[in-house]
Amino acid sequence: MKIKQAPESEGDIINISSLVDVMFILIIFFLVTMSFKEIEHDISVNLPKTDTTLSSVSRALVINVRQDGSYYLGTKRLNLAQLQQRLVNAVKRNPAQKVLVRGDKNAFHGNVAAAVAVCKRSGVKKANIGYVTSSI
Repeated sequence: MKIKQAPESEGDIINISSLVDVMFILIIFFLVTMSFKEIEHDISVNLPKTDTTLSSVSRALVINVRQDGSYYLGTKRLNLAQLQQRLVNAVKRNPAQKVLVRGDKNAFHGNVAAAVAVCKRSGVKKANIGYVTSSI
């Protein structure tokens, strides 16, 4: 008995369109969930812990109050007069400017309160105090 063989094809075709679709979906997922904003943290500030969360402050200036009472706006050390001048300029550029005051847990309350008072005198409408949440 003679068995007929199928004619030779030039090659098997692999349909990868579904694989490409899945890869595009994964790329879009990672791009959407990835945060491009670099969060500014001063590692010298040791924040107190609480059991409630602080809502994230978007595009806010960050004032760090260290344990020794020094004030940092970003990475620049400033005194209260310089800090107030920077905040006044920021409010002139953006009247809705937000500020996050991060005080070290061992810093004096008066130093943190002075930073918040400078924010208010500068015309900042929204000044928050930052802290780290603890899981109890």
